[in-house]
Amino acid sequence: MNTNISLLSSLSIYGWNDSYSNAFLPYQNQGYIPLRINREGRGLFWGTDGERQLILERSGTFQNMQDLGLQPSPVVGDWCAVQAYASDRGLIEAVLPRQSGFHKPVVHEAYGIEGASFVVVANVDDGAIVMAAVHDFNLRRIERFVSLLYADGIQPLLILTKIDLLSGPEDYRLRVLARFADLPVFLVDSISAHGIEALSSYLQRGTTLMLLGLSGAGKSTLLNCLSNSMVAKTGVVRAQDGRGRHTTTSRQLYVLPNGTILIDTPGLRAVGMNSSSGDVSESFSDIHALALQCKFSDCTHTGEPGCAVQQALLAGEIEQDRFLNFLELRGEASSFEEVLARRKQKDKALGKLLYHYRRGMKEYD
Repeated sequence: MNTNISLLSSLSIYGWNDSYSNAFLPYQNQGYIPLRINREGRGLFWGTDGERQLILERSGTFQNMQDLGLQPSPVVGDWCAVQAYASDRGLIEAVLPRQSGFHKPVVHEAYGIEGASFVVVANVDDGAIVMAAVHDFNLRRIERFVSLLYADGIQPLLILTKIDLLSGPEDYRLRVLARFADLPVFLVDSISAHGIEALSSYLQRGTTLMLLGLSGAGKSTLLNCLSNSMVAKTGVVRAQDGRGRHTTTSRQLYVLPNGTILIDTPGLRAVGMNSSSGDVSESFSDIHALALQCKFSDCTHTGEPGCAVQQALLAGEIEQDRFLNFLELRGEASSFEEVLARRKQKDKALGKLLYHYRRGMKEYD
């Protein structure tokens, strides 16, 4: 690759840094180019270097490596080594090491796991929990999202939307901060642009922000407001509950006028847990700190003698609702850990079968 100042500048617009540059060195002499995936759909990917966009497919070699578990499935936000074979086409030969990866929440049914937890967005710095304050304000759900983001090494922030429909929006901020003292909270209305300036000032050039929330939370309208243009479709929501049909059907990456890289995601219908029980405990920092003072290191905080968490609960130092939600999330996470261990064994065996099947078909041809 002939690296020049113009190309480096265009790559940096999409978040390219020294870490990715070093990871790309083994592919540089093979004539590959670095692209960041900014859209996906129907088995195809779209990648950009800031100057051009290519439609991408997996190469045969990459597919074999993926079957063996040596390469991950590409997702929006990934940086890839690409072999360009036409002016608008290319083959993905490798996914560069990720700095972070957000796992799609799985759905739980009485601690039963439905679906699998896959990385669906890569290389995210901040995760914006978007919540419609007028209909969907829910402290327990915020705790779920915060736990999920912390588990994936992504810094959370909260954006409460549609605040022009509220009589006292600042009360909502105070309710959040009473439970999440360190969580950045922004009150915005994407129609009037109320609060957008404060949010834009917080966002940083070259960092990647992911929008995350339930269907109807107003993510696409927020994106349009931050972009100063209609870049995403929006839909009508039901007046009684603020819910609507999915207007964002696939993940897509945008660059905002202030230089922030934003990834919009489809709205979720439910928020299950796919983090470990340890991650859940650490996301409840106050309970985690108290747990270190318990008499037993494996204390479950549900009746053991010398439990510092139970003592704080009885003294009113911990909200009862917060403690009950902690137990629920920890239980879901423990169930998920057990299922995930079994699933990894099955996926590894299946990957080897697919690899040998492809090799056998190639020899037959």
